[in-house]
Amino acid sequence: DSTGHVDYDDTSITENTRVAYPLKYIPNARIPAKVEHHPKQIILLTCDAFGILPPISKLTPDQVMYHFISGYTAKVAGTEEGVKEPEATFSACFGAPFLVWHPSVYADMLAAKLVKHGADAYLVNTGWVGGAYGVGKRCSLKYTRQL
Repeated sequence: DSTGHVDYDDTSITENTRVAYPLKYIPNARIPAKVEHHPKQIILLTCDAFGILPPISKLTPDQVMYHFISGYTAKVAGTEEGVKEPEATFSACFGAPFLVWHPSVYADMLAAKLVKHGADAYLVNTGWVGGAYGVGKRCSLKYTRQL
């Protein structure tokens, strides 16, 4: 509003709000923000609206490239304007509008780093299991976080 107060419940502009702020506002932030090691686990999140994917899958480098390039997920109510039921969507590398190079370039880089640093990769389904939306059960946020 005119006083600078942000109303995160206001969906008049977008239903999927994002925000950025300086790290200095986080009490336990490491500044400068740098990591001196490579991650040992990579997690790709997807929301499967058809209930085909299991809750979690450990992926080979080739499988990581496939899922990364396809960028499969679902638009769900509350995250996209006008969406009432989940609908499948694909966005290469989970960020197609922002890619400069062909998606295979990014997938090759990701796979090479997984192999080089011995990292494991997982696909975590935050959508439905045992059947599509309306038939299957939604993956519980409680259990998804534990994975």
